[in-house]
Amino acid sequence: MMPTAPNADQLRARIRLLANLLGKTIERQAGSDTLQTIEYLRQGYIEERQNPNPERRAALKRTIAALDDDRLKNVIRGFSLYFALANLAEEDLLRQERAVARETGSLWEGSFHHTLQQCRDNDLSPEQVAELITQLRFIPVFTAHPTEARRRTTMSILQNLYRLCDRLDHTAENSAARERILKEAADLIDLLWASDEIRTRKTLVYDEINNGLHYFNASLFQAIPQTYRNLREALNRIYPELKNTVLPPLLRFGSWIGGDRDGNPFVTFETTEQAVLMHADNVLRYYSKQLKHLRNRLLHCASITAIDPAVNARNEHYARLGVTVFEYNPEDYSNEPYRRLLVLMRAKIQHTNRYIQSMGADKAAAEHAYHSPKDFLDDLILIRDALKQHDPEQADGDIQDLIRLVRSCGFHMASLDIRQESVYHTNVVADIFAHAPNLPDYHSLDEAARLDILNRLLATPGAPLIFENNLSAETREQLALMRTIARLRDLVGPHTFGSYIISMTHHASHILEVLFLMRFAGLSGQDSEGRPYAALPIAPLFETIEDLKAIDNILPVLLDNPGYRALLATQGDTQEIMLGYSDSSKDGGILTSAWQLYRAQQNILAIARKYHIKTRLFHGRGGSVSRGGGSTHHAIAAQPPGTLQGEIKFTEQGEVLYAKYANPETAVYELTMGITGALKASSTRFAKTPPRLAEYETIIERMADASEKSYRDLTDRTDGIYQFFVDATPVRELSLLNIGSRPAHRRKGTPTKETIRAIPWVFGWSLARFMLPAWYGVGSALSAIRTEDRPLMDEMREQWPFIDAFISNIEMAFAKTELATAENYSQLCPDDTLRATVMQAVKDEYQKTLDGLNGVLKQQHLLEHQPRLAASLRWRDPYLDPINHIQIELLRRSRAKNGEDADVNDPLIRSINALAAGLRNTG
Repeated sequence: MMPTAPNADQLRARIRLLANLLGKTIERQAGSDTLQTIEYLRQGYIEERQNPNPERRAALKRTIAALDDDRLKNVIRGFSLYFALANLAEEDLLRQERAVARETGSLWEGSFHHTLQQCRDNDLSPEQVAELITQLRFIPVFTAHPTEARRRTTMSILQNLYRLCDRLDHTAENSAARERILKEAADLIDLLWASDEIRTRKTLVYDEINNGLHYFNASLFQAIPQTYRNLREALNRIYPELKNTVLPPLLRFGSWIGGDRDGNPFVTFETTEQAVLMHADNVLRYYSKQLKHLRNRLLHCASITAIDPAVNARNEHYARLGVTVFEYNPEDYSNEPYRRLLVLMRAKIQHTNRYIQSMGADKAAAEHAYHSPKDFLDDLILIRDALKQHDPEQADGDIQDLIRLVRSCGFHMASLDIRQESVYHTNVVADIFAHAPNLPDYHSLDEAARLDILNRLLATPGAPLIFENNLSAETREQLALMRTIARLRDLVGPHTFGSYIISMTHHASHILEVLFLMRFAGLSGQDSEGRPYAALPIAPLFETIEDLKAIDNILPVLLDNPGYRALLATQGDTQEIMLGYSDSSKDGGILTSAWQLYRAQQNILAIARKYHIKTRLFHGRGGSVSRGGGSTHHAIAAQPPGTLQGEIKFTEQGEVLYAKYANPETAVYELTMGITGALKASSTRFAKTPPRLAEYETIIERMADASEKSYRDLTDRTDGIYQFFVDATPVRELSLLNIGSRPAHRRKGTPTKETIRAIPWVFGWSLARFMLPAWYGVGSALSAIRTEDRPLMDEMREQWPFIDAFISNIEMAFAKTELATAENYSQLCPDDTLRATVMQAVKDEYQKTLDGLNGVLKQQHLLEHQPRLAASLRWRDPYLDPINHIQIELLRRSRAKNGEDADVNDPLIRSINALAAGLRNTG
């Protein structure tokens, strides 16, 4: 009997089952009064959604106002854990659907089978597909942006519950096995309630690094080889001609955690060193565990099976190590050469870790350590190739998975990017110039003079002589960072670090400044043949609207520079460029940002073609739509044709990490969707230029102008808008949450557009249900479409992935807006005139957006064509309503006591967590 995909009824049944278990936990641990209060609010707000009634609404608010802080804390916890369990049930449903698709042979969009079948249908030859795959590099980069409110403890319990749900799906109703699973689930939910879901201290960079490691241990170490395995199976089925093609290490991972110094004074050269050592320790410990597992599987006896003599030869090569390892039994595994070699390899990995953790000081460990990941790979490949001769199934089993993992993760696990703001580098260079003989006052030089002096210095061997004690603290920190990078690259491997990213890149000199600073640690210079080199690629980050528009003024100057162009030639003629979604959206609104990012990529492509170079685009995306969030597969496919040349990097931030990588099955799905999106976007058979693109672009240009004007009218030309933002949202209270090491604001006081960071800007509006950064200005843009252009919109959505993906994402984010709830938050603003002005503007733009989206999508109501999302929001909203109204009450209480009452702040913090769990993409 063929398996059938689960449906909405099964999802509701699973949510009810978990909610009932939660209810019993609450009654046991917090008392029946708490459970009754939760039920009263839950039922009341459900009825209010179905049949609004002013008297009921007032009664619900009175009930909330009458609850003391402790009771509110427990009520919030109940709703928060409900969302955590409901999210888990939804994820389990999606897992079941994918499992059924695999078993029935269904080809879901974005799967390897579906994508490769499309390649076949589009007449891509085996050679063309092989070339595409060879060029692919899919690089998610984990960042520590503070929108993930869960503790690791909570995540671990939820992951165990997820595994129980999987077991539940395979047990019969009313069976003893099912009852045991339900008992385990009840115990875990008891643990969820008994453990604190919020952090009791400020997050340290160390904690953020640990959070990043969690996802590798929880899912990625299993998901990475499984993703390769799935691709291999799909290739064998759709392109059997490529059966013997070796898959490249197309999956790589990056991280900013411990390397992102921009605006975070707590990231120093010591924390960068700490991050790399923790990465290495984590991955090497995993390799050690896998080698032990392989030792227990590869039991082949040399007297029974003919084993390649090369295996014994390798054992002999490690004889000195064997003396120590087999001290108590020199003949251990002497007739089982695979097992003996695996024991020796495990010892070598442990020595490698000891050597790295000692920063190269442990000379005893150095003797037997692997000097590079390649040496470790050579041993693994030796065993695999020997197995192929007599046990091909084992050769293609766990050892092949480990080989693929090592090719992706090396000894570094995830390449650490370094990010710092351009002004910082300029000040450091100026300080060095001030303390070096015969160098001018750098600050007084114009751009041309700066380029000239930097070019001359870069063409001269060595770095200027300076006495470091005379330098500023920030200059000494920068030079210490460069030396740390150099030492760690030598110790761990060349992929230990990814790119050096310069935020707020305004001039070509900003790139040369970093090259100059690399000189002081030997990270840049000339090789023995006089060719320039740089150990790390330098990536300018363009993030504001003005920066995006200025790309074609900056890149040509850089690429016309003979010294830099020669350097690029040694890096495969590839220039990495990072594009920032967050600041451009905060600056000019969501549509203007999306359009300028699209145009920027077109400009970059034109410049790259002119200078005969390749580009690797690094997309700084967040979780929310206003920060570039949404489906990775569709986002990649929506890039301008030709701009993706096989390699793509993008940030994975905040709560998105948990949503994508909490469980191995979900991680495999997300990695698959990203890889296939990149494959499609790299092929001209998929990424085609629409025939009427020029007409489409003219319409979007007009829409973007209208959108930006509307957005700037509110954010730049409405007096008091940032005071309203502070009053009417919980943005000020976000500082109470111990969810990030980086400060939320660049400077204290009432924020401005310049001082507020993009993440709290989005997070604050989202919690208060305005969702304003995700849609404001789009209604004005849609209203600006001329009557004669409206017929083209249907064609644009069909022919142009950019506009189709944009409209789909906006509709999803806009549907989460709750204007009635936002109106309640607005009452927290004491200035009646300001409140009336802002809310009228919001309501007007909301109605324009609602009418415009429904008109473009030819529907009567939002999400008519996305029924699953609509259903998910429908069941979420009545549970979000009580939390929002509780939060408003708590904001009043907290602000009445100047935010200094811990008893009030505790449930207030929990309300932020609960809303983040319910809304899912808040930052």
